Amino acid sequence: MSNLNRFVEHFFEDLTLWEDVNNGHNYKSFIRGAIMSFLQHESPETAFDVYRAFFDAYRITLPGKSDPFVDLVDVLRNYEATAATLIDKQRDHFVHAVNVFLCGLSIYIENSNYRDAFAGAVPEKEYAYSYQTKYEEFFFRWGVASLFHDIGYPVEIVGHQINRFIRMVADADGDEVRVKAQIRYENFEELNHIMEVIPKRQFTKAYYDAYESCSYVDLLTPNDLLAHRIHRTLGTDLDATKRAIDRFVDDMAKSGFIDHGYYSAIIILKWYGYAMQMSGERPERFFWPVLDSATAILLHNYYRNALQKPPFSLGAMRPEANPIAYLLILCDELQEWNREAHGILTRTFTLADNVHLSLKKNYLSATFVTKHGRLPAGFCAEKKELLERMLDLDALFGTGFDIDAESLDSFVKLKPQLQELSARPLLKDLEMLAIAIHARYNEKQLADHPERPLLYPDFSTLPDDLKYSNLRQAQNMVERLEQAGFRLGPKGGPNPVKQFSPELIEAMSEWEHEAWMQERLSRGWTLGERNVEKKTSPYLIPYSQLSEEIKDYDRDAIRHIPLLANRIGMAIYEK
Repeated sequence: MSNLNRFVEHFFEDLTLWEDVNNGHNYKSFIRGAIMSFLQHESPETAFDVYRAFFDAYRITLPGKSDPFVDLVDVLRNYEATAATLIDKQRDHFVHAVNVFLCGLSIYIENSNYRDAFAGAVPEKEYAYSYQTKYEEFFFRWGVASLFHDIGYPVEIVGHQINRFIRMVADADGDEVRVKAQIRYENFEELNHIMEVIPKRQFTKAYYDAYESCSYVDLLTPNDLLAHRIHRTLGTDLDATKRAIDRFVDDMAKSGFIDHGYYSAIIILKWYGYAMQMSGERPERFFWPVLDSATAILLHNYYRNALQKPPFSLGAMRPEANPIAYLLILCDELQEWNREAHGILTRTFTLADNVHLSLKKNYLSATFVTKHGRLPAGFCAEKKELLERMLDLDALFGTGFDIDAESLDSFVKLKPQLQELSARPLLKDLEMLAIAIHARYNEKQLADHPERPLLYPDFSTLPDDLKYSNLRQAQNMVERLEQAGFRLGPKGGPNPVKQFSPELIEAMSEWEHEAWMQERLSRGWTLGERNVEKKTSPYLIPYSQLSEEIKDYDRDAIRHIPLLANRIGMAIYEK
């Protein structure tokens, strides 16, 4: 589970859908409902409901098929779960894609730098064919790119299966000879081709009129469309880009590497190109947003595997160059939580169970949380280094970009102290609430003192006594709420409390400060200048003697209890 609820709700507050406004539908409510159900319980079933809601809202009906794009994702769901058993390393991609989708919505709504980059990347000539409703042009392009970016994964699964089986039988004599299988095609052009339903000149006219350079490519060939879009957005040489993509299938066969993103992009262009001609959709909807989404799908792997190598040798991608591709690379790499292991070896790995994201205009922090065991050493540093190499992160996150990992096993060291805490609510909820409290504290520090570096940017960097202090604060919040006539429970119940009265905030702030002082004094802290190592603090004084600025930290913690609860999938209710 993630803490994306608040960000996603913020996005949907401002989103407007053209069909709702002009044809009286309630598609936004339908999609939002499916997403909120998914966030409460991330499973293949709730993920499928999100796919269906999105693609039903943007339905393209074909003869004999109610919604072919929903059928396409259903194939991925069934194939991945049943066909990956002969693979060494394999993780879920079906639930993963929905989380990538929601991660991107969260970054879009919280980061105005990205919104500016997206708005500036849509050329003037495309405006007439774009959704004029608020955020919908992004919503459509991003939805297609994120929800379909792994649709070609069955091809990669087959390749891995063949190689693992051949390796097993070749090693029967103990000689450990490596036999590399290759996937090759006869008549690959039949896959790399969009059927001409209406006259080609009529279907492609708007694109030809918009870009003179496209006269050098075949606009019913997905490879050519992708090459032209990359040339136009990333500034690569068109001929060199076209040659590289045309030989990519052979290059993959020779190396034994299969880029499922390439196949996903080809499939999307082939299916949408045919479906939009059959349904009478305006061709511009294919050549502007769908081609943009398909190119992002290709680039999410192809950028580092091909374009950052000779002869292109591109540097870190800036968001305004190709915003959808930039966001897909970022969110695909960040989405490491709740990914079911399918592969034989992958089932033995420690994987992240959930994540806590902190998002501000210029800041992103991701803390991956494991219930048992720790993520591999160097995981966070390697992930950050990879993203810094592929993306210009400073363009969006000038204040900071942090990746951290925390294991709930780390609380075992605090067992003597943990025994002091009540068992209600569940300890795992208190642990997640403690992480959320620290993240909220850092957000306020950044807002109040943007020039001052964070002393402890991530929860795992806290000394054990400060970790416990956050845990104690979480427990104290729950106890004080119960004394005031409230309770903490799972999100989704009727009439959740959104805010507290000023009088209750002030009373609970004083209670919290007194509890904090008692906890500090009992652990050897004394009055003095702020020094964590020496355990001294200038705030070990009665609440009434604190400055208003310091009181506001206590008030802010109480004021944001409903927000913190929401971030961990909980809510506050009256008893």
